[in-house]
Amino acid sequence: MNPPVEWYREQSDYNRRFYEWLHGARPDDANDWKVAALFYSGLHRVNYRFARRDGRAPENHFERNRRVERELPQVFDDYKPLYLMSIGARYQNGFKTDDNRRSSADALLRRIESAIPF
Repeated sequence: MNPPVEWYREQSDYNRRFYEWLHGARPDDANDWKVAALFYSGLHRVNYRFARRDGRAPENHFERNRRVERELPQVFDDYKPLYLMSIGARYQNGFKTDDNRRSSADALLRRIESAIPF
């Protein structure tokens, strides 16, 4: 059972606020967590769009990536690199994720936010 549509909006906002808080508290550290928070803000924004339109959000990354590519092509060129950056930050680079990658992830999410407004 999917959560209510507004849950995705709230979760996206929550992740964005977590990023902003973390970036303010640790401007030169924790870029892996910052990139992850930015990605999950984008993921829930995409889920909000699908749930609002179709009554359900994708259940996994594979389905979501496929649907974003097919149904939201204006978002895909920003969502896919943000997804890949998040994987790199969480599973490959970890605490060595640099500020350039964090800044790039922030820019990608801002474009997604513009394409999928609340």
